[in-house]
Amino acid sequence: MSEGDRKVTLGPREVNFPSDYLQQLEDCNYAIDKPDLLRQILDQKGYLFIRGLHDREEVLNARRAVLQYVDTNATIRLLSADTGHLDARCGGGCIPFMEVRDRENMSEDSGHITIEHIGINSKQFTGAHVDNVYMGRGTQNLYTMWTPFGDTTVEMGTLAVCEGSNQLPGFRRFQETYGELDIEKEDMEGTGWFTEDPFEITSKFGGQWKTSDFKAGDVLIFTMRTVHMSTTNITNFLRISCDTRWQPADEVADTRYVGDVGVTKPKYGLFGKETLAKKLTIADFKEKWKL
Repeated sequence: MSEGDRKVTLGPREVNFPSDYLQQLEDCNYAIDKPDLLRQILDQKGYLFIRGLHDREEVLNARRAVLQYVDTNATIRLLSADTGHLDARCGGGCIPFMEVRDRENMSEDSGHITIEHIGINSKQFTGAHVDNVYMGRGTQNLYTMWTPFGDTTVEMGTLAVCEGSNQLPGFRRFQETYGELDIEKEDMEGTGWFTEDPFEITSKFGGQWKTSDFKAGDVLIFTMRTVHMSTTNITNFLRISCDTRWQPADEVADTRYVGDVGVTKPKYGLFGKETLAKKLTIADFKEKWKL
């Protein structure tokens, strides 16, 4: 198959990959020992794509442990706990959510916040959003590290970022309105995503959607203001990933996610698709903002 012949799905949109619609991420391993350069790349692009940051075997061992947990606790068991092969009957809510809030094996100044293990079923995806709408009550120097558990192709549901969305002038109004939204304070209905359509973002505000195939050990680090979503899992295999969030230990943290807060059922994102009606939807806010 030649370059650009792969048919993948970004949200609901079928596109060629790589193409002008969805380009290949560029890794920054060349700058791995240059922290000032890494900061410049992060500020400019809104992300750092690092190949092989984690030990591959450790990630694969973690994958096996999560798959075993899923197979034991899912409402419909996997066809194979070794490969993550999904039963066709396993729809939304079939896969259990896992979350950890602790500081085990972390240094005192690490600023570790949360770890979330997330499974994306077949035909599922995450819509376009920024993390600030979910966890914006602390420092803006909060970063998400997305780690896929295992070799993960674009067809399985990889993270996609809109490059430059954290700082491009075309996103100024978007960041001043949607980017400042506290969806829990507003008691919003739904996912909290700005849109499911990736090209609503690029047609209105600019930027460039990018993603990649990931190997076990690769990570994608991005800012609270970087617009991101996922490709759709068009395979029959469960995509497992881990979101780890970090901030400077001496800066204000969002108290909803730090300390002895217990484990709470997620309300937004994919889990917000089935919630009961609240006060407002993202469509109401977009009409108010004229976006």
